Amino acid sequence: MTPPEGHLTPAQHEIMEIVWNRGRTGATVAEVWQTVSQSRGVARTTILNLVDRLEKRGWLKRRQRSGSYHYVAAVSREKTAALLAGDFVDDFFGGSASELVMSLLGSKRLKADEVERLRRMLRTTHGGKSEEGES
Repeated sequence: MTPPEGHLTPAQHEIMEIVWNRGRTGATVAEVWQTVSQSRGVARTTILNLVDRLEKRGWLKRRQRSGSYHYVAAVSREKTAALLAGDFVDDFFGGSASELVMSLLGSKRLKADEVERLRRMLRTTHGGKSEEGES
């Protein structure tokens, strides 16, 4: 599968969240517009243009169902998070995930339970060995 093109803007991410929440049935442009317009004023044509761009860039797929087009996610929420996180690490931390973690530790954004969760994940991923070969 070819990864979708580009990053997601906050408005595009909002649309993706709506589509992901609709599951396999997807959402029509009208349904997306109705959902977005509950929290802020936005023109239906704006939503139409955003959905169209997301489809052209490979984030959404269009399916005809019952005489209308439904848009479904071409990429799962989890895969999207991994793609965007990787791009973020590349763009802001020179590709170094450890620099990101150090930044979070330095800003005290990680809670103690999150640090412990990271430790467990590292032990599982690396079989209990640190980079220096210690357990």
